[in-house]
Amino acid sequence: MASPVFHGLAGMGLAYAMAGDKRLPLFSSLRKAGAILGMAALLACLPDVDYLPGLARGYLNTTHQQATHSVAWVLMVSAGIWLVGRAWRPARFGGRAAAFLLILVGSHLAIDLLTEDRLAPYGIPLWAPFSDACVPGLFAGLPAWDKTSLADMGSRDNLRALGIELGAGLAFAGGCAMAKRGWTRRKAAL
Repeated sequence: MASPVFHGLAGMGLAYAMAGDKRLPLFSSLRKAGAILGMAALLACLPDVDYLPGLARGYLNTTHQQATHSVAWVLMVSAGIWLVGRAWRPARFGGRAAAFLLILVGSHLAIDLLTEDRLAPYGIPLWAPFSDACVPGLFAGLPAWDKTSLADMGSRDNLRALGIELGAGLAFAGGCAMAKRGWTRRKAAL
């Protein structure tokens, strides 16, 4: 499964592409949108909250890839965040914000399905709680990183996998930014 590095960068890229503004040049708009991009990175990493029980035990995979990696969980969490936002700022949390949340949190599942999985159960419980079957990815586009313990984080294999994720994440985020710049420069159709 992908690390928070790729999930966060993908979330930032998606947030920048989906943002409603048309501000250019790129770097001045990134400075102004830093808080939103940071929140987008956190939302894209949200299903990995299941690492926390494992962190307390010293074995990170204790509860990883379980209920938080399902469509039902993504729908419930996105709806919960949207309802809190709707109560806090009703004008900012309409249908577009709901779609924004679903895409950001749901991107985690899509990315995990495109990443090598070396630990059983292979795949993610995409349809939990309605099915116990784990759905494996169609192909592994990103290498897996070893995350059994905190001591594994600095291993050579992990640094290689995280370097690949960093490069791929920056390329994805850059592609999202370029796409946004491309469609915001177009003139309106007649």
